[in-house]
Amino acid sequence: YDIGLGIPAEPLFRSSVFGNVYKDFQLKEKIDHAEKQGELKQLFLSRTEMEKSHQRKNTEDGMEIGLSLEAGTTLHNGDVLSNGTELILVNQLPEKVLHAKAKSDNESSSVYLQLGHIIGNRHRPISISDDGSVQFPIHDDSEVELFTKLFHEIIDHITLTIQEQIFVANQGMNVHEH
Repeated sequence: YDIGLGIPAEPLFRSSVFGNVYKDFQLKEKIDHAEKQGELKQLFLSRTEMEKSHQRKNTEDGMEIGLSLEAGTTLHNGDVLSNGTELILVNQLPEKVLHAKAKSDNESSSVYLQLGHIIGNRHRPISISDDGSVQFPIHDDSEVELFTKLFHEIIDHITLTIQEQIFVANQGMNVHEH
């Protein structure tokens, strides 16, 4: 039975994550083989859905599953779930991500301090990329105008760009959003 609803779920996944195709070469080979055979099930989830341990979803081909993972389990892009007979590849959906980057190295520390303060006050998860930009998810394009106003003191010192991508917060920087 699925997540206390008393409704049988076909199939029900009550186990932990089987593995991740980006970290386990043998699992990737199994997934590639299942895909070639037309047997691969794929589940597409938003970033917030990846954090839920109990939910009912449909795979890409329409198979309904009841997902019941151990409390505190967070799914990641490339995770594989199994009920013993089928493998389901978990795919995170891309979302709009705002990138803010200091234009000059000379004043970058004060710019990034202000960026962190403003973004933190909005309770947004952040990620710091290899190029030094601060990235955080936005709900829609209208938020660019909001953050441009919030960044008014430093707007001349940063560049803002939007990209549609899979967002993963840096460890310890994932907070609830408002």
